[in-house]
Parts: sequence; structure tokens; C-alpha cells
Amino acid sequence: MNDLRVPWRYQGREMMAIAGINSVAKWLAKNKRRSDVGCRLCKRAREQRGASTENLPEETYGHINSTFCDGMTTTVTVVHHFIWKHLYASMQAAQTPTSKLRFVTPEKECGMNTLWQEEVFEQICSRESLTENAAELEKTISVKQHEREQHDFDPKIFYENSFWNRRPDGRVINQNHRILYILEFKWSSDRNEDFLVVKEYEANVQQKSIIEALTEWMWEQINFVAGEEDTLGVFRLG
Repeated sequence: MNDLRVPWRYQGREMMAIAGINSVAKWLAKNKRRSDVGCRLCKRAREQRGASTENLPEETYGHINSTFCDGMTTTVTVVHHFIWKHLYASMQAAQTPTSKLRFVTPEKECGMNTLWQEEVFEQICSRESLTENAAELEKTISVKQHEREQHDFDPKIFYENSFWNRRPDGRVINQNHRILYILEFKWSSDRNEDFLVVKEYEANVQQKSIIEALTEWMWEQINFVAGEEDTLGVFRLG
């Protein structure tokens, strides 16, 4: 807020968001200025692709700053990747010449399928063994409604693809100690006191099949959880 490089209009919007008076539909309805609390961004995005606009989610500050908002998915994803790239580069820069850690895919996020084409990962665990272990673990994860048709068509292929399409934010290898670190970054509204606990849980569940399927090496998952109010300035000034 005290950074003079940030335009006043941005500071004003951020202060409104912190105070909970952002002009989203739910707040406007609470103040009798709107009757409909449905998300206008979701409605517009659905109309553009010819989808039904029934049962729209509530337009709240948290909703429009998440990937659950049809109209903001691309923007929120770009912000997530921008912040994570900054954190990842900072960790790499902090490495000493004697460090045994190897940071994998620093420039862009890639799926497990692409990752396991590298020889170093095939040496950790064969693709066949990993597929078998992971498919069983994927069965314990709930199938999302929009994936139901694909699942019902061929459950075996569905679970295998679910695993190989998973995209952890980062991976770090320590070959000397045979440890594979899974790095996961979560960016969330920090207006709720329990947001750290909620996002830690989401990150752990999201990568459960990867971590538990890797039995040959030791593993460790490291989660980075950031609040929106702490990171918006970084994004704007980047």
C-alpha cells in the first residue's frame, strides 16, 4: 500500500477487497443494488461458448479470483504461473556450487508423461511399475462430474491417464540421497483464517498418487501457500 509505484486505482481496488466491499454481485445484492448474485463473468464466458447459463455460482471476491470462475480461469492461471516462476527462480539462484539438488523444468510446467521420458526419471522407477502403482491410487480419488463420461467409457485408461497428466508445479532431485521433492504452489484468498490449512490439504491430495506410487526412492512434498494480498503487488510490478 505504501509503494508509490503502484497506481492509486490499483491500491483503491485492493483496499476495497481487503475491506470486503468489492463490487461483486453478492456484495451488491447485500446492499440492495442487485437482485441476482450469479457470476456475471461465468455467464459471459458460457454465452460465448454456447453453454447453459443456469445454476451460475455466486459472484464473490474469492470466486472471481479462482480458476472456478469460467471468465477468470486464464487470468488466474497466468498469475499463478508468474508468481511460482519467481519463487522457483529465487530458489535456484540460492543454490551453492556444491549443492546436489537438480531443479527440473524451471522454465515451464510439464506433465508426468513428459517428465518420465527423461532417462534420470526412468532410472528412479520404470514407467510400467509406476503406472501400475499409480492407477490403483488414482481409484481412491473422486472422479469429477465433467470427467464421468470418460471414466465410464474405460476406467483403466482413465486412471492411467489421470496420473500421467498430473502436473506438479516443480520437481527437485537429490540423486546422492535418492530423494525426489515434489513442489506445489497454491495461491488463495487469505481473508479466511483457515486458508493455509485448506490449501495445504488440497496440495497434498492433488499429488497423493505421485508421492505414494514412488516406492523406490524417498520422497518429500513441499508446499508453498501464498495469500492474494501478499502477492498482488508482486504481480503488478513484475
